[in-house]
Amino acid sequence: MEELVLVYETYNYNEAMIIKAKLESESIDFKITGASPYFLTMEGVNSELGRMALKQPIKFFVLPKFYEIAKVLINTDNSQLLDEDYEY
Repeated sequence: MEELVLVYETYNYNEAMIIKAKLESESIDFKITGASPYFLTMEGVNSELGRMALKQPIKFFVLPKFYEIAKVLINTDNSQLLDEDYEY
């Protein structure tokens, strides 16, 4: 089995969930570390500052063959996608 490679690391839980959704939408197999339910229950610890203080980043790992695709996908900003006026 191929070794997984680190493709992204963040201390922001909300950002991590967006990254997770992006990877899932493209059916890219990945593994997450540092996003355990324990941290979700503790608001102070789950904050970006709390994660930094505890040195507990959320890391995303993918297979090497998906690395470039995942990088592009993660760094593509689709936030302007629905800004055009549409007639209904």
